[in-house]
Amino acid sequence: AFKDVVMNFMYHEELAKNLLKLINKKGIINIGGPKQTVYNFAKKTNSKVKQVSAKKILGNKFPLNQSMNISKYLKIIKK
Repeated sequence: AFKDVVMNFMYHEELAKNLLKLINKKGIINIGGPKQTVYNFAKKTNSKVKQVSAKKILGNKFPLNQSMNISKYLKIIKK
């Protein structure tokens, strides 16, 4: 799993818990979990996962920071 790519991963169970709070909201709401690397997220479910570098494998063709501003989502769910 990439050790240098950051995203806002979230398990679907987490979304399911908060979906009713979002259903009547209007506009764009970025939904996701806390910023973390692909490796850290993968490590939670697979202790044997190995770290690889996206930059090393893909060069500059792949964005390393794919995180979103989830502040609107967090305000709605009051986290």
